Amino acid sequence: MKPHLCLFLACVSLLNAQDKPKDPFIKDKKAPSAAAAAADPLSVADPSAPDAPKNILCFAETFTLSQADYAALLDAPEGRDNLYKLVQAAVKAGSARLDGCHLMTSKSNTRSTVESVDELIFPTNWTPADRTGFQYPTAFEMRQMGDRFEFEADLNSENGTLSVTHVFKRDRLLGVRLAKADSTLAGVPVMDVFARQGPSTCRLVPGLPTLISTLKCVQPGDITLVFATAEVITFKVPKAPATKGTGNVFLTARVISLDRMKGWELLKKHAKDGAACLAELKPMIAANEAALEHLATINVQSGVRATHESGLIHYYGTEFAPPTEGTPAQPGEDPNKPGTPARPAGLAGTTAFEARNLGFRLELEPTVSEDTGFADLTLAPEFVSMTGNLKDKNWNEHYPDVPVFTNQKITTGYTQLLGTTHLIGTMNPPGDTGVNEHKDEGRIWLLFMDMNLE
Repeated sequence: MKPHLCLFLACVSLLNAQDKPKDPFIKDKKAPSAAAAAADPLSVADPSAPDAPKNILCFAETFTLSQADYAALLDAPEGRDNLYKLVQAAVKAGSARLDGCHLMTSKSNTRSTVESVDELIFPTNWTPADRTGFQYPTAFEMRQMGDRFEFEADLNSENGTLSVTHVFKRDRLLGVRLAKADSTLAGVPVMDVFARQGPSTCRLVPGLPTLISTLKCVQPGDITLVFATAEVITFKVPKAPATKGTGNVFLTARVISLDRMKGWELLKKHAKDGAACLAELKPMIAANEAALEHLATINVQSGVRATHESGLIHYYGTEFAPPTEGTPAQPGEDPNKPGTPARPAGLAGTTAFEARNLGFRLELEPTVSEDTGFADLTLAPEFVSMTGNLKDKNWNEHYPDVPVFTNQKITTGYTQLLGTTHLIGTMNPPGDTGVNEHKDEGRIWLLFMDMNLE
């Protein structure tokens, strides 16, 4: 009996061991994780799934420091691998400064741009000189002074890396000088522009800040480092549409400005979560630490382009009649016929105008997929202001008035889940452009989009 009893007890023990539940702590760990995945629209079980919508988020930061400090950072132990962290530490220590912070949301193989510029309009053609050497402008061109970032990423579905074609441009007006055909004459004004850009194609690892280019500075001995951090945001495809309605897309855009350093810290925390970022900004607006610059709503059907415009229409001259010299009377050769009468000198005049819409303008087109609860949105929001006419000691008082426009603009396309708030990117005012002695305001503007289906 004893051997059978021992065998029975062993079998019971084995059955109890098999029926024993798993570690409850392991079970509890899995449960919240699954719940979080279900609640998080920016997660998916298989990020490489072809039916999962994806956005590409690009965060561009520019830091200026001395070339000597930059060389020391490179030569430090593991300096190249930890360059971004070392630069951040230099910003906190005061030996480097953050002078640019741009964000944009896009999709794979979609070209997007961010512009924070002063538009410098300058003459390129002149009339022949009169007897005093005076010349009058007859044709103009425009060049953007400030920051312009163009970005297009190609997502590799096999390894998750991004092949990025990019160019970061930063032009600055150094001044206006006089170009002379004759050293004894006054000459005509010519714009001296300090141009910087670094077009290239490189590979980015999502989430890893990467130095994509360096720019020489106007200040001798300084250098600007351009870092880009790309993120691949993969949405979880819901089992049922988030909202159902008649098909009208209700879109509300908000532009909020704040101090650049505060905005920088905010973007490092909430760049991928528009709702959380907006929630943190609302108390700052109430405390006057941030400002609501623009608020606009558009109600439009899917697949239809819509525009919101609000601002002054500014008319300005684009073609001019130059001043003319007077001519004395000329007697006729035939005494029986009158001669040519004297012609007085003619003043300059404006012969053609163009109009520029100032204020906030939003052009967009949503395309809703009601069976998935997502919408693809292409948009081009911009804010245009006039900062006065071009002024310089070498701009003759007899030349025409030439306006200086400031343009803050994003052009992009991305995917958004219906019923959510999305942080699209930045619409920053330009920095130190040199146009009319424009100085850096140290501000950052954030663009949010609420999207709902009515």
